[in-house]
Amino acid sequence: MGLSIVKTLKITRTVLLVTLGIASAMIMLPRCIPPPADGEEDGAALTEEELRRRQRECDIALSNAWEYYKNREFESSVRNYLKLVDMGCGEENAQDVYLYFGRAYIELGSLDSAVWAFKQGLRYLPEDKNLLENIAYALGRQGNVDEQIYYYERYLEADPTNVEVFATITDLLRQAERYDDLVLTLQRWLEVEPNNPRVQSDIIAAYEMSGKDPLTFMRQRWEDNPSNAQWGIDYAAKLVENLDYSLAYRVLEGVIQRTPTARSAYELLANAALDEGDVDRAISALERLFGLNRTDDKTALELSRAYLRKREFPSALEWAETALKVAANGGEAFYVRAEVYYSTADDCVSERESGAPSFQDKLVFQMAYEDYRSAVDKGYRRARTRADFLEKNLIPSKGDWFLQPANLRTFKPEGDCYSWITRTIKRP
Repeated sequence: MGLSIVKTLKITRTVLLVTLGIASAMIMLPRCIPPPADGEEDGAALTEEELRRRQRECDIALSNAWEYYKNREFESSVRNYLKLVDMGCGEENAQDVYLYFGRAYIELGSLDSAVWAFKQGLRYLPEDKNLLENIAYALGRQGNVDEQIYYYERYLEADPTNVEVFATITDLLRQAERYDDLVLTLQRWLEVEPNNPRVQSDIIAAYEMSGKDPLTFMRQRWEDNPSNAQWGIDYAAKLVENLDYSLAYRVLEGVIQRTPTARSAYELLANAALDEGDVDRAISALERLFGLNRTDDKTALELSRAYLRKREFPSALEWAETALKVAANGGEAFYVRAEVYYSTADDCVSERESGAPSFQDKLVFQMAYEDYRSAVDKGYRRARTRADFLEKNLIPSKGDWFLQPANLRTFKPEGDCYSWITRTIKRP
């Protein structure tokens, strides 16, 4: 019986020691589950001596927490921050506590606890931008986009001109497909940076994604500031997209009247007119555009093509040759001039009842062939097919040359159809 009691006492003593050991180990670990939000004591019931002692302990805990944080000993850092908060010293030391308290939790991978720590800090420092930025980051790591946006919005309340935060919020709103909110945020951003091209284009896209017609916004924006040429051009481009050419023309002419050097306004006007089939209006816009820069070979070529659409071959040739004079390379210019000669001869052949090309027609086809070959030589390879076709079918053959007077070395096409052409062809 006595042995049984001794054995029982030994077992009881062993269990007690194990239990105390486990409890002691738990006390030494950092508390990743934070205390309740109202857990800090206000110290009202403490004596003056107790308050001084607590303050000394808080200072030591704060110093230790920071030193551990700097040395990347985050568990010990968290343990000391928790001790400090438990002692009721969090509010008076909020500026030095909650930012690194939360960041230490992030380093330990405890995002819930990090968010709790940052929120505690914001109770005392509601406009602290470091806390707001860090809680938004932690919430983003959790995938909590709506609450992340909320804290970035609070950041903007503290710093309403921070364009980086505007960019972050708009990206998050777009990902969350909150397009109505995206429109409102972009409008606020536009007030801060009225000439930011990204915001200008994004707000129009946001209107469309939200199912709203952006035309009203674009019209109002331009009418409120008609000296902003780009806003007028954007508005006109949207009108063209909606096939409202008449209003687009009026808007673009208004832009040009106020900003005569707005090249993109002339370009849009010309392209819209060509799309609608109003070639005369396009030519007018292109000629005014060329007047801004008389070495602009691209505009000269567009004018040549426009006159070619009207079958006004002399004017088309004149503009192609203007382009050749100013073009850096000339490959495309040779191609366009070849098109003028080809279309001229093709029209002239079609007007005859026989429909067969004469020697005079073949001379003009030869001019087109030579220009196509020059275009190919200068790297404009799409001209190769045209050149090969003419060489096999439409330029003068050996028999054609044999029938011409032997004493003639150069030939100029004759007849009313070609009276305006001054170029000549040499006998091979």
